[in-house]
Amino acid sequence: MLACAAAWIAPQAKAQASRPALRHVGVLAPSTAAKEAVTLKPFFDRMAGLGWVEGRTVRYDRAFADDRQEALPGLAKALVERGPELIYAPPATAAIAASRATQRIPIVFASVTDPVGAGLAQSLARPGGNVTGISNYGETLAPKRFELLREVLPGARRLGFMGDPTDPTTRADLAALAPVVAAQGAVLVPVHPKNPDELPGALAVLDGQRIDALITTTSLMFNLREEILAHATKRRWPVFGHRPPMAEAGAILAYAASLAEQLRRSAEVVDKVLKGARPGDVPIEQPSVFELIVNRRSAKALGIAIPDIVLMRADRVIE
Repeated sequence: MLACAAAWIAPQAKAQASRPALRHVGVLAPSTAAKEAVTLKPFFDRMAGLGWVEGRTVRYDRAFADDRQEALPGLAKALVERGPELIYAPPATAAIAASRATQRIPIVFASVTDPVGAGLAQSLARPGGNVTGISNYGETLAPKRFELLREVLPGARRLGFMGDPTDPTTRADLAALAPVVAAQGAVLVPVHPKNPDELPGALAVLDGQRIDALITTTSLMFNLREEILAHATKRRWPVFGHRPPMAEAGAILAYAASLAEQLRRSAEVVDKVLKGARPGDVPIEQPSVFELIVNRRSAKALGIAIPDIVLMRADRVIE
């Protein structure tokens, strides 16, 4: 009996010894575990499709900032100390925190508007350091969103603008948007909450300014979209969002590169790096798929008629 048992155990032990170790990938995410499970699903699904199956070929070491951007540097440092061979840091705030925590471990991002301006790369064609990924676009899309706003609400004069002050995208969007808004005789009212605790105060400022509509930007506002849109509904503010899911959550329209497509493509970059590519040699890709989503139901609830010219350009209309 003992000999039989030994004969069975030996092959099992040999098989376990020959099984390759799981690759260790850190994930630095700015929101909560529940929100990121939904947002990052296209990334993890594509990773699995490329053969990186959690628990079989890869181990994900996740760190969540719970929508508190100020927590990202500490989380990044702790993640680096745990020794992942790659850090996946999708938005700009996470990528910047990770890059400041390590110049050795490869970092891949999925949604950064200006990687060169943010100090993450020397150039798009040849990043040169330990960071690469997918950019949002070569330039801000904020003026395009304002153009859409003017087509829908030509009489709007006071426009709220909400963005995370720790994200370089906010500065880029404001710099591009302010002169365009002023040239049209409108007034921009910017507010900059950097965590959920500061959101009520920012919304109160917009209440006091009696805005006609609200434009959003940055990943934090995307992650806080339910709270923002709930307040906007009470105040009857039309919201012009910066990510398609914001229209699904109640914004009257949203225009941006497809976040799901960016996340899927970032998985392909991670795959390249895990297979030996140097991040500094992997060009930063720009998006090729853009989406205009119109929520006609939300518009009707506010008594707003979406012009046919906008509806014809929409990739999807929510009735």
